[in-house]
Amino acid sequence: MKCHLAIISFLIVVYENNANFVKDYDTEYYSSSVQGLLKLLEVEDELVINLTGFADALQKKLETLQMTIDSAAHATEKGREEYISNPMRALGLIRRLRQDWPQLEIFTKAEVGKDQLETMTTLLDIVPTNEDMDASLLGISRIELTYDLNPMDVAEGRLRDMQFNTTFNTRDCLAIANHKYEIGDYARALIWYRIALKRQPEPNTELFGQPLDDAVRQNLFKTHMLLAMQILQASMNPEEAHEKVNDIFKTLSSTDLDSYVNELLNQDDDQLFMELQSMQPIATPEFVGCRGHFPKRHNLSCRYNFTTTPFLRLAPLKLEEINHDPYVVMYHNVIYDSEIEEMKRLSPQMQNGYIHGYKANQTKVTDIAARVNWLVENTPFLERMNQRITDMTGFDLKEFPSVQVANFGIGNNFEAHYDYIFGKRVRKEDVGDLGDRLASIIFYSSDVPLGGATVFPDIQVAVQPQKGNSLLWYNLFDDGTPDPRSLHSVCPVVVGSRWTLTKWLHTSPQMFIKRCTRPVK
Repeated sequence: MKCHLAIISFLIVVYENNANFVKDYDTEYYSSSVQGLLKLLEVEDELVINLTGFADALQKKLETLQMTIDSAAHATEKGREEYISNPMRALGLIRRLRQDWPQLEIFTKAEVGKDQLETMTTLLDIVPTNEDMDASLLGISRIELTYDLNPMDVAEGRLRDMQFNTTFNTRDCLAIANHKYEIGDYARALIWYRIALKRQPEPNTELFGQPLDDAVRQNLFKTHMLLAMQILQASMNPEEAHEKVNDIFKTLSSTDLDSYVNELLNQDDDQLFMELQSMQPIATPEFVGCRGHFPKRHNLSCRYNFTTTPFLRLAPLKLEEINHDPYVVMYHNVIYDSEIEEMKRLSPQMQNGYIHGYKANQTKVTDIAARVNWLVENTPFLERMNQRITDMTGFDLKEFPSVQVANFGIGNNFEAHYDYIFGKRVRKEDVGDLGDRLASIIFYSSDVPLGGATVFPDIQVAVQPQKGNSLLWYNLFDDGTPDPRSLHSVCPVVVGSRWTLTKWLHTSPQMFIKRCTRPVK
């Protein structure tokens, strides 16, 4: 029991101090995981059901009103005086005005679909926040920049080598353009404004407003001017540039503005994108890895591992060499579909985690890469996974049996970092007797059709998630000193739901177990 409490205490310290996780655990940011997006999908489904019920109630009321109008229509072919001289019609007129119309007034004023409206109001209390919107837009920007995608392809649902049957509508494109304008990415903002302005008019403008108003054309002009200043007068600070552009804008007539905007809209799309690419900075090693441009590896092999534990003599594990020095390997088919579903059932409530940059005061949703959950309780699932890790590594996991489950959001990544103690992420005094993080293991618990690779930029290795496989690498040299080549990151998820189960192996329990690495010949 004391050991169990010690582990929980350790995890709390790791959460709150070491990784600088968001302190507001109760706030769920939907954009931070695909699981959160699934909840939003359910919310919209409920909204549609209630709106349908409300529309049905309105339709029923409309039909009742129409029936009343039809029954009260006056036949006037023979003159109104002759028409009302009929005693049946005279009595009917007086009775209707005395009895029916007051009831009709009450019926007309009565609320329609009250229950549905109340439910919709309740559901709208849990819709995404502005922070969720910002994080989602930032995710699209990450996808664009990391994979060097043409905005015109993105808008049409072409993501690298995949074509989808969905596209961004005009309002989506404007939201992306405005976001890029606000963060100072004027080159791509220019293209997104052009895409929006060249779209066909959308329906429901009476309800949602006209998206392509004069302000959009003005923003296109200002974006182009700011981009020109960014290139020609790089030393000018952003505030001065905006002031200068606003001064220029004030001198323009509406005719001059229309002429300028029309000229921008008539530019060749491909030529404009080529100009955009020429202004992009040189791709970082992380970007190169995410794009799949690392050189092919040679002198690597696959084999069966049957020597780590006696059990493997009966059921050896498939091992694929990824890199010799530092040691990085992939184990195939080491977590099964049934276990993955069990893992998810054990993680119904996940918390904000994986903060970008590791700054002490970060609490924004845009700093969150995933939703995470620690599996601490000793369950059959946890016992099986730890035994499997022992079979893979030969290490003793009794002192720290817990594992971490994570689910990433669309466009979310995890910036380059080390898993070993390095001052900012994990402090030595907080890990106590466990010691440093000797090795890391990631169980890929889902396929990711596009994006989401684990990249080691310094050794030019990129590993694409494959459901059922597990990636193992060492963070330390044999003498226990940090190996900086273990620097790694997670590429933005483009398509798919990236589920992982992660385990960190510490030095102290393995002091008399780990063998020294064989020298590379």
